[in-house]
Amino acid sequence: MTTSPPNILLILADQWRFDCLGALGHPAVRTPNLDRLAERGVLFTSAYAPTTPCGPARASVFTGRYPDAHGLCSGHNHLDPPDRPVLPEMLQQAGYETALVGKLHLKPLTRRYGFAHCLRSDSFCTLYDPEEVTDSAYVRWLRETLGDDASADLVARFDADEAAFASDELRFLLGSDVVDEAHHPTTWTAREIARLLRELPGTRAGRPFLVNCSFFGPHQPYRCPGRWGTLFDPADVPLPADFHATMEDKPILRHSWLSDHPARRRERGWTEDTYRTLLAAYYGGIAMIDHYVGEVLGALDERGLWDDTLVIFSADHGDYAGQFGCFYKSIPYEGSAHVPLIVHDPCNPQPGRREERAVSTIDLFATLLQCGGAAVPGDSESRDLRDLLLRPNAPWDDSALHKEGPRSLLVRGKWKLLRGPGEGGEMAYELYDRTEVPLDGTNRIDDPRCADIAFALRAELDAWHERQDAAAGRMK
Repeated sequence: MTTSPPNILLILADQWRFDCLGALGHPAVRTPNLDRLAERGVLFTSAYAPTTPCGPARASVFTGRYPDAHGLCSGHNHLDPPDRPVLPEMLQQAGYETALVGKLHLKPLTRRYGFAHCLRSDSFCTLYDPEEVTDSAYVRWLRETLGDDASADLVARFDADEAAFASDELRFLLGSDVVDEAHHPTTWTAREIARLLRELPGTRAGRPFLVNCSFFGPHQPYRCPGRWGTLFDPADVPLPADFHATMEDKPILRHSWLSDHPARRRERGWTEDTYRTLLAAYYGGIAMIDHYVGEVLGALDERGLWDDTLVIFSADHGDYAGQFGCFYKSIPYEGSAHVPLIVHDPCNPQPGRREERAVSTIDLFATLLQCGGAAVPGDSESRDLRDLLLRPNAPWDDSALHKEGPRSLLVRGKWKLLRGPGEGGEMAYELYDRTEVPLDGTNRIDDPRCADIAFALRAELDAWHERQDAAAGRMK
């Protein structure tokens, strides 16, 4: 094991619900490779995303700031300022060789964001930003491999699936399974990452690397090719415990764009079996990614670099995956805001440990800079996780924060408080005990036994929320 700055392998998935890990006892999901990573590292059971849209969440990991401060508040606007320094640039300046394969979702697209080796593929759909398809290294590879006509046909079919949201939501969620496994973006990402891991010099050669392996899935379209599409029989897939959780005591959810989804789907003939079909596809995508994570980690092992490499697995945000009968992400309930996080640190004296205290993926920013010997900017809102990794009993502020526009979340200890627009646009609050099953089951904001904790959390969240709004105002 080297005492030099470690190599860093940052593996990010997209829209992975936090409890979809075999290591956490999920009743259906199979993730043997990630389970082994957890055995060799620390599994954080209370990790939260700093926000929910893909691009803004990733921008927070790469800048150490929440969206109101870094400016990328949706998937389609730019960092503010557009040349704001980001994590890979800072590590590159500290001597790291840097590489990305897969989704980055930072804008403007004219930047490489410090990645010397950059195979970016944010999207293969033209409906929202055609420039993303033009920029996609994966689409370019399809064109080179299959020919112009075949690749154009695939993009057109991706577009048609994405355009089906209003008319055929089942097609929108599942997709049309348009590529085989050899040409799937998950396979492409893992193959290119494995190649880079075999070629980059690494710590032992005097120059450590930062490699960002970023999978597009299990984000919809959920359906995966071949063996992964049939891995789970929908009849055997249980609905999550929070599937039947009530909306009645949830004013933020009732007055959101998600409120009518379950009823609308019932009108379209959806049954519990429809949800099982979707969950079976979602879990198949997770199993496929886990398999290819195994190939990526195998390439690391082949080089003998395991003991010189900090390995992180996480996701930009979650997926309701059936919570309240919903899919997608948005309001920071557990399915949406709670994410998986596994960290293998070669210096960790107690591998296989679970850490239950709350953290945020924004904390990866300070952690990776400190591990790489780079200074953390003074305006960073990120915390260094190394104490939790190396000293299990180290003091820690057991909290996490999350914000997307008018909605925000504070996790503190076993409690969580949501803030957001309710009836008539009035600000509403919801309080949950995170130890209860089902998750987000009973809103305790009006429970007199919880009055003191509700008062304290509301004061803390209101103050932080207003500071973030002020940061957004300063940038205008």
